[in-house]
Amino acid sequence: MPFKVTYSIYSVGKAAPFFNTTDKRLATVEFNEQQRTKGYLNVRMVPEIIPQDLTKPEEYVWLVYRVLKAIRKYYDERNRVPKEQSDDNLKVSLALESELDKWNARTRFYLQGHPKSRPDDEKAFAFFQVVEEWRSLWKKYFAYKKRKDKDPAVEREMKKQCFDFEKEIKKYVNLVIGL
Repeated sequence: MPFKVTYSIYSVGKAAPFFNTTDKRLATVEFNEQQRTKGYLNVRMVPEIIPQDLTKPEEYVWLVYRVLKAIRKYYDERNRVPKEQSDDNLKVSLALESELDKWNARTRFYLQGHPKSRPDDEKAFAFFQVVEEWRSLWKKYFAYKKRKDKDPAVEREMKKQCFDFEKEIKKYVNLVIGL
């Protein structure tokens, strides 16, 4: 298994988890039971992912996962943490996004130079194409958002398309990693 996932369940205010397992179903059952008895806001489940001997497609999925997590962390904490921490979150997110964009550019350059090559895994290649389109659409969305003559309906539609791509990406990432 290329990814080892450990699920830890924490109580609010505690630094150490009170429950650890690698079995997703068992973790979900225990988490739901703790939510039922202690209350929804008093427990949280955190998956810890450890990559092991990854192939190139798995490395790509791992990079996409880290990009999604960094983007989410930045937007979730943007107005809730000190400005320095928010700036650090933004720098981490932008660095990972840049790394992903470079990976996409290298892969696209190779594919254009070798038009007869076929990917070994069609699903992995389809995932690459979805991620590539998602990144392209996000860049177009942010460029359009800065325009003075922007139409709010077009902006909303572009944002919706980006989030639809993101949902599709998360499904594949969760499947490959085993979340």
